[in-house]
Amino acid sequence: MDKNSSTQWFALEDGTMVTEKEFMRRNRIPNMAELIWKEIRRDPFAIISVLIILFFLIVAFVWGNLIDESAVARLNIMRRDLPPSQFSPLGTDEAGRPMLQWLIVSWRNSLMMSIIITIPIIISGTVIGLFIGYYGKYADFIVLRLVDIISMVPNLMVVILMSAILPQWRTWEFAFVMIALGWFGSARLIRARCLQEQAKDYVMASKTLGTHNVKIIFKKIFPNVLSFALVSGILTFASMIGFEVGLTVLGYGLPVGTPSIGRFISAAMNPIVLANRQWQWVPAVLIIFLFSISILGLGEAVKRGVNPRQRR
Repeated sequence: MDKNSSTQWFALEDGTMVTEKEFMRRNRIPNMAELIWKEIRRDPFAIISVLIILFFLIVAFVWGNLIDESAVARLNIMRRDLPPSQFSPLGTDEAGRPMLQWLIVSWRNSLMMSIIITIPIIISGTVIGLFIGYYGKYADFIVLRLVDIISMVPNLMVVILMSAILPQWRTWEFAFVMIALGWFGSARLIRARCLQEQAKDYVMASKTLGTHNVKIIFKKIFPNVLSFALVSGILTFASMIGFEVGLTVLGYGLPVGTPSIGRFISAAMNPIVLANRQWQWVPAVLIIFLFSISILGLGEAVKRGVNPRQRR
């Protein structure tokens, strides 16, 4: 070591001398993304979950966009209910459509619909939760009582009622109803976190300095609750897929004629299809099962990454 050099040297815990740059690198506080990635790398199940999710997303949005939906949707009664063959590796359905291509298009639509529903739910739930948690008092009381009243009504009943009232049950109407019924959970979670954050010293100091309330909410508190909004978004996305599929199976989901993964599962309600044409519903069930389990596995890793008490 050159003592006459202008370079500053620092000692690590084991006594090793390193430069200032190396010392800062080793003692840098990792950001949220690094903590989450660290937890994922430590968990083999989380790694497998990420790979499965990426595979299904690539199949849906890359391969799915290369498929000519109008050509696949053409009826071909000469090839109806055929088992897996060279024409279609997954066989054909009751309309003679190749199951593989039709399944990919339907999976893409279901994923896209779940994403369209999840993003507004998380944004609205986070914003509402921040404001009622920060201001409290009357805003908190009124919104929470409204949430309690609406939560008492089963979501399935509301969807069935809306589909019966509206003359045409369109895709955007279904999405709007799902968004209107889905933001309560995120709002409650963010409100609880906001109540904890606003009692801390950094928020008190900002108020003392005269910082505007909106600036405190979005520049001070929001970064500290963002991780919980992320976890909520992942779990909401998984639940929206299952909810959309369940409603479509019951006939109250996406409009008739819209390709959806729920249409394949609803085919199993026919005893003949259930017993003799497993290729028409088993692949869809496997996709839903694997994707949902993978989302939950990823969500658990993310939850550990953002919560210091759960880190390994």
